Amino acid sequence: MDTTETTPGDAFRAVLCGDGLRRCPWAPADPGTLAEHDHRWGDPPRDAAGWFEALCLEILQAGLARGALARRREGLAQALRGFDPVALAALTEDDVDDLMLDPRVIRNRVKLEALVHDARACAGLGAEQWEQLVADLRPEHPAAPRTALELPARSAAGGTLAGRLRQRGVVFVGPTTAHQVLLRTGVLPGHLAGCFRAGTGSAGSG
Repeated sequence: MDTTETTPGDAFRAVLCGDGLRRCPWAPADPGTLAEHDHRWGDPPRDAAGWFEALCLEILQAGLARGALARRREGLAQALRGFDPVALAALTEDDVDDLMLDPRVIRNRVKLEALVHDARACAGLGAEQWEQLVADLRPEHPAAPRTALELPARSAAGGTLAGRLRQRGVVFVGPTTAHQVLLRTGVLPGHLAGCFRAGTGSAGSG
């Protein structure tokens, strides 16, 4: 007889998947979401383009379930010029009109126009400048949350980053979206304790 005690919070802990690896509970929803979790979520960007892509993805993600974006990532990248800030900055109103008819994208005009605006606002931001924006936001003693219930929707670090980005003219990025950017890029721990990817970001897991 299994006498293991369970609590309501157990449903929000890292789950054991069929391949023997434990993952965050949102990961095994579908192949696209699994790939997002295993290969991208929490990975530090390698260059300025990677930082800008993370910003774009979290602007698009706002208000949507995590899997909704992960399942469309390849199509989004194709339609949105590979999230290349130079290419996005050059888009015209007619281009945005075309994107609004493209089934590969999140057809929200406010978000799409924000991406174009922010591409222009971030022009000239190199990898070093992005790093300077977040360098003091990494926790000194990072610890992976034990359950998804312990993952806050926003943080003081996210509020600080949002303010810094707004000073540069970036729009559609409040504390919640900025917090998600920090999780996506590994500045803050974004994987749960027990997940095989916990501690892979630049913040580590303590």
